[in-house]
Amino acid sequence: MNSDENIEKLFHRFLEDKCTSDEIRLLLQYFDAGNNEKLLRSLINKQSERVGDTPFSSESLHSLLDNTYKKIQSAISDNVEPHEVSLVPLYRRFWVRVSAAAAIIFFMLLTGTYFLRQKDQNIIVQQRHSIQPIKDIPPGTKNATLTLDNGKTIVLDSAANGTLTRLGNIKVLKINGQIAYDKTGKLELNTKPVYNTVSTARGNQYQVVLADGSKVWLNAASSIRFPSYFTGNDRKVEITGEAYFEVAKDASKPFSVQFISRSGEKGEIQVLGTHFNLNAYPDEQDIKTTLLEGSVKIKRGNSSQILTPGQQANINSDAITIKKNIVVSDVIAWKDGFFVFDNTNLKMIMRQVARWYDVEVNFEGKIPEEGYTGKVSRNLPLSGFLKMLELNDVNVRAEGRKITIGP
Repeated sequence: MNSDENIEKLFHRFLEDKCTSDEIRLLLQYFDAGNNEKLLRSLINKQSERVGDTPFSSESLHSLLDNTYKKIQSAISDNVEPHEVSLVPLYRRFWVRVSAAAAIIFFMLLTGTYFLRQKDQNIIVQQRHSIQPIKDIPPGTKNATLTLDNGKTIVLDSAANGTLTRLGNIKVLKINGQIAYDKTGKLELNTKPVYNTVSTARGNQYQVVLADGSKVWLNAASSIRFPSYFTGNDRKVEITGEAYFEVAKDASKPFSVQFISRSGEKGEIQVLGTHFNLNAYPDEQDIKTTLLEGSVKIKRGNSSQILTPGQQANINSDAITIKKNIVVSDVIAWKDGFFVFDNTNLKMIMRQVARWYDVEVNFEGKIPEEGYTGKVSRNLPLSGFLKMLELNDVNVRAEGRKITIGP
């Protein structure tokens, strides 16, 4: 087997997400050489024909290759030190959409971000980025504030693991960076529940384990108000912002989540035992409830809808609408350390950036409404995210914690 055949085999191994880091580095070095452009052109066009799409024209492919080689050579000459983020190939999910153009994305995975305008779709690819200004803004962290019923506050990041406080027979614990409640002994009859609130600031997220064993992940700028123990025939909590729930099953005590819409009207999610995500930020146009497992009933005013797994309820000022076949892993990617964009406009992207990096974002002039698609690590410092936007021809200015997006 000759050298070209070996490289072609590696190329297809990469597309199947089977390459080791050394093999990826070998591909990068091989295609950095200008005399190997012919093989690269052939591989991309073969892949395009395989998915039944039109191969690149000579002119468009040549332009694409030139841009790629410049970025690769610049990265190699600068001895770029990769940032500690994982690589996330996008070609499997979006291959049909971006066709042969996706084949070249892998060159940017080690050297920067690549952005494609293909069939009215913009693709953002997560980068390993090296630009680190002297004054940078780090990504968000796991931190929150616990506010007790008596008004006392505890900053959870600085609190040591162990018992934080006692509320009657309830111990409030911090265990491995999350808060939990432990009931010891029996509760006295007619004991009124004590309500606590865990809230995250912009740039923070946190996990809470409620007294019934239900798990709640809070995104940035979010809060949950809940009793230290559940009494009576139901379990009720209140949410602002965004939270992902894994509710402990207890058919005798239905679980419900209350929220407030942009118009100030209260809504409620009723469940028995299920996994779902609630996005109820006041600056988002719709409140979105996405179901991963089980069944929930969404109530708002006199309207109600029942969700099944893979569905999302969008609540706006007019009605509750249901979307089907939602990629639920994308919806909860924030919990696992990623931004995921699916035809997301720039203003919505920057709202997420503002919450995670605790920055102010302003827009000047007319901002295009086109959507962007891709997956980006939330572990990047702000400079990495902004550099990604700049490489994708977005007009960005940063002054401390003030970010300005131009037309």
